Amino acid sequence: MHSSDEKLEVALEMSGVNPAEEDLEKILDGFTRGLELAAQLYTVPGVRYEEPALIFSARVAGAR
Repeated sequence: MHSSDEKLEVALEMSGVNPAEEDLEKILDGFTRGLELAAQLYTVPGVRYEEPALIFSARVAGAR
């Protein structure tokens, strides 16, 4: 498993973003917290699978 540092490094590299060194710690803190919160979503039984998000038909505004 890759560390949050490694995941963030890859994400920044792929996006072409080069933040200042002094900003990296704050970005890493936010990135790590986001990963933790995303993982918590999957502890809720109704959110574990894709189906709950797919049980409705999306409509475009103005379309009939």
